[in-house]
Parts: sequence; structure tokens; C-alpha cells
Amino acid sequence: IADAQRIDYSNDTATAVDRAYLSTPIYLPQGATGNQDFGYFGGGAGGIPYASRSRVDRIDYSNDTANAAVKGPLSVARYVLAATGNSSFGYFGGGGTLSNPYLVSTVDRIDYSNDTATASPKGPLSSARYGLAATGNSSFGYFGGGASPGPTTYSTVDRIDYSNDTATASPKGPLSSVRSGLAAVSSTNGLVY
Repeated sequence: IADAQRIDYSNDTATAVDRAYLSTPIYLPQGATGNQDFGYFGGGAGGIPYASRSRVDRIDYSNDTANAAVKGPLSVARYVLAATGNSSFGYFGGGGTLSNPYLVSTVDRIDYSNDTATASPKGPLSSARYGLAATGNSSFGYFGGGASPGPTTYSTVDRIDYSNDTATASPKGPLSSVRSGLAAVSSTNGLVY
């Protein structure tokens, strides 16, 4: 699937509308975040030959029928990762790969003011896992849940402090149960300016 669909919040009972197309079809989930102007979609897996991806696509909300523009890649190709951010930066964390190591704890930061550059690795998550979710506000990003082979499923919630993002993410109060393949949202996710 390569199309992005838009929900109109003022008419949210209507079926979502196809808008921009991403640069390549993706078969395993990506992470996505953004600010008031752009949406960034990173990672995923797909293609021929089948491979995990480091590609980052940017959708311009002011022209969302145009195909997504390819921007600087993530530092590690991966899928089933999570992303959050604030008005200046996007953080893509965790995920699985199709090569050894099969899981990563890497957190990459995209600088929206210089989004053609390769994302910068920052302080990692407290453990490597995929299938996690992320949300946050203007100061902190939270990455929760996830899984690793074994199988092991996590209730861990890691917090990234955007003002000190080279430090390892700090474990906070856990989820009420272990889970993976989840999603998260916040009313202030990247929207406080």
C-alpha cells in the first residue's frame, strides 16, 4: 500500500479520502509523526527484493494531493517502529530488521529544518523491541509496549526528554499489561508551539 488517506476532522463520519502517494509501497508498518506543516513517514518493509526500509517520505499538508517527497533516511532500516515528536523534531524509535540484529533500540531524530540529512541517532530506548507505540507533547516523547522474539511482550514505557535527547530513554510507569501492535495518541502530540 502506498497511498495516504486524509480524515477531515470537521466531517469525521465521512469515508477517508485518498491523498498523496508515498514513494514506495510498504507492506509492514512504518512510524509516522509531523508538525503543523508536514507529515513524515519512516521505515517499513517491502519492495523487490523484499527488505526493511530506511526511507523517509514527507507529505506537505498545504498540497496533500502531490506525491510524498523523499527526504533524508533513517540511520537504520527497520519496520514496525514508532514515532513521535514536537514542532521542531521527529523521533523514530525501536523496530525490527530483516538482518542481524533483528531488533533495534535506536532512536533517530529528524530535524524538520534540515530534513534532507540522514536522521541523527540519539539516546536509545531502554530495550530493543518492535510493535511499540509512541506519543508525546512539546517536551517529552513516550514509547510504550512492544515485543521481541522469544516471545517476550513488554509493558515498558520509555520517556525521551527532548531537551537531553542523547541520554538513554528513561523507563517510567509501565502500561497496565504487556502488549504489542498497539497505537497511541495525545491531544498535545507535537502541537504545542
